[in-house]
Amino acid sequence: MSTPKVVFGAMVFACAGMVVVYFAVGLLLVDHWQVTTSRTIASPPARIAAAVGDLSTWEQWASVDATLGPQTHRSVFGEPGTVGHGLRWTGSAGTATLTFTSVTPEAIDYEFGGEDPQQQQRPRSTGRIEWHDEGGSCRLRWHDEGTWPNLAGRWWGWFGAMQVHMQQLQSASLEGLAERVEGRKS
Repeated sequence: MSTPKVVFGAMVFACAGMVVVYFAVGLLLVDHWQVTTSRTIASPPARIAAAVGDLSTWEQWASVDATLGPQTHRSVFGEPGTVGHGLRWTGSAGTATLTFTSVTPEAIDYEFGGEDPQQQQRPRSTGRIEWHDEGGSCRLRWHDEGTWPNLAGRWWGWFGAMQVHMQQLQSASLEGLAERVEGRKS
């Protein structure tokens, strides 16, 4: 057998092996993720509820954002502090929407998802921000979880990239919320 044929056969075998590993191991990887961050803020529950319940103020304190191209447009819809209140980002790379699904005096639940022009699936997530009065301050807990829509997402999740990103986003947002409701300057 000639050397070029051996080399070509080895390359085909190696590529086929990588594809098999990608799919076989990818199907075994976890298909979901979750992140929780807690913090105490020196503020009464009513101030926390007002800030968290009005998505038009999130740009001032929350790190939640979607970059969907160079001219991403951000719009708020629905009545603040009610189910259906939402925030939508629209850009050349598609849309993303965060919508309140449950609102109580102690917590807000939401869904986050998006679409793109190529109809590719993006991770969807649900979350909950809750606060509990601790006599002059509030203990906040922000929980976010989601599922991977494809094998590439599972591989990305295996390395912890989404979890690290969400932890940073939650921590920075809760710090921004503390600055806003406590009246501190950043």
